[in-house]
Amino acid sequence: MVTATENTDGQIRISIATLTEVIAREAVQVPGVVDTFESIWPAIKISENGQTFQATDKVEMRSRSLEVNLVISLDPSCLFGKVASEVQKNIYDIVERQLGFSLKRVNVEVGKVEWSIT
Repeated sequence: MVTATENTDGQIRISIATLTEVIAREAVQVPGVVDTFESIWPAIKISENGQTFQATDKVEMRSRSLEVNLVISLDPSCLFGKVASEVQKNIYDIVERQLGFSLKRVNVEVGKVEWSIT
């Protein structure tokens, strides 16, 4: 696990765009999610205390109250709850492991199922 250390001489910050990119790349790797990185990335919202951040904003890499909201599209043959839960777990894990801080909440919404028309 990577741990961000606090230095009394300054801050360590990450852009919301980078955080969103890490989250999107992790979400689309879960089996059953049919979204592409390009389709899911712009729709991810990150907020704190009800205020949504813009992609150009930066946040300190220390314990925060950040919330992630994302909508996923699923393959109809998967177990919806299981896939959504795995997306949620993987996002928590990647943010803690790769970026070194925790999220308050990850909200996953199954917004669409890609039913094939035959």
